[in-house]
Amino acid sequence: MEKKLVRFTSIFTCVFSLFVCAAVWTLPTIRQRVEAFSEGIIQDRKAREERYALLEKMSGLEILDYNTQQVQEKAEQIQAAEEQGKIKAAQEVIVMTHQMQLEIPEGTKASKISILQKYVDQRIEIVIPGADENYMYDYQMLGKTEDINSLDYYSGDGSGSIVLSMNKVVEVQSSYDEDYLYLDFLSPKEIYDRVIVVDAGHGGRAPGAVSGDKYEKNITLAIVQQLKALFDEAKDPSIGVYYTRLDDSNPDFSNRVGLANNSGADLFVSVHINSLKGHTDVEGIEVMYDELASDREFDTKDFAQICLDEEEKATGAKKRRLVYGNKIYIIRNSIAPVALIEVGFMNNPRELARLVDPAYQKKAAEGIYQALLKSLDRLDEIDKNEEN
Repeated sequence: MEKKLVRFTSIFTCVFSLFVCAAVWTLPTIRQRVEAFSEGIIQDRKAREERYALLEKMSGLEILDYNTQQVQEKAEQIQAAEEQGKIKAAQEVIVMTHQMQLEIPEGTKASKISILQKYVDQRIEIVIPGADENYMYDYQMLGKTEDINSLDYYSGDGSGSIVLSMNKVVEVQSSYDEDYLYLDFLSPKEIYDRVIVVDAGHGGRAPGAVSGDKYEKNITLAIVQQLKALFDEAKDPSIGVYYTRLDDSNPDFSNRVGLANNSGADLFVSVHINSLKGHTDVEGIEVMYDELASDREFDTKDFAQICLDEEEKATGAKKRRLVYGNKIYIIRNSIAPVALIEVGFMNNPRELARLVDPAYQKKAAEGIYQALLKSLDRLDEIDKNEEN
């Protein structure tokens, strides 16, 4: 028994001694690894703090430019090193293939990202679920800024919103993979053969003409909504139609005509309701145009005349006249042929009863719709003749 105990004690002592020797031998290596790991954490934290301090002083556009420049410089350095044989295998390089690309936060599905366009304001809002207040500092946001006036970022309720103010009207084309959302900004004319802008007069705190509890802004909006239904039903992919408002908002005059000018519109039509105090018997359709506009083969007066004719045909209302309209801001500042249609007179009780009737509003919309299509046909004929 004593021999077994002595033998066990001897074996245990030898094993323990070997273990102690091994521990003593490897202790510096373990310590070095721990120190290196800790140093890496400290350096990462320091680099992040330095990046935050740098970016916090920048505007959204400046951050976009800075990130893009950093990525491009790194890509050039890696390419140069490869060409010189300093590195054998190609390192991962972020390459910009679109006008803008946004890194998707971890755990966020790209399909849940929404893109909202406000054409009349020339604004784009990109809502990214899972993005917090530090999204612009922690994730890659790359892009070309020539079409962007400003970039702002807001966060809250578990998501972040990137708001782009553009210097022209654009259509956003988007795609994504598991890492990035890719955006391209196309002009309407890159998508559509023809572009139309439709304006519902007044809105919001600007009611327009008033008769009792009936407001011009509501009648014009109802007619434009009927007009939109006609275009939506036709689904002509060659025609792009933009609306200054489809709700009770009141875009300013510069934004209304700006939507037409900055989208490259071929036609711009504004819908209004007339009123003439003290003349309850006056009725009928009038259309305003820019009498001082430069002559062209199809001009604002030609367009206004077609609108007047088609409105009479569709509604059966009295056709009054064309009216000079250069004094009106949106008329004199429109690049495209423009027509401001006064569909009827609110101060005439009989005509007002028709104007608030949805069936009559649909007829008014059909007249505008046909006028727009006929005017586009005229423009197409002119283009064909010029080609020949």
